[in-house]
Amino acid sequence: MKNEQFILVSVPLDMFLEAGINTESIIQVSAREGKIIIDTPDTTEDYVCDRDCDNCPLNAVPCEFNCENCPCEANCDGRGLDE
Repeated sequence: MKNEQFILVSVPLDMFLEAGINTESIIQVSAREGKIIIDTPDTTEDYVCDRDCDNCPLNAVPCEFNCENCPCEANCDGRGLDE
């Protein structure tokens, strides 16, 4: 996605909060005929790592100690285990 063009769309914060999406939520965007859909993924199992850890949306995911199913497992530094 690094070479894709983007546009900035303003969405009222209240709409996000009403939908259960907050400023720290991981979101996904999809398109259907006549619609742009912003939602939160049900799981992260379909997430494809692009090895850009600095910009990874999953860096903000709190450790749930379920290492086998964690999408960050290969890059885990173990910090979540000490918290």
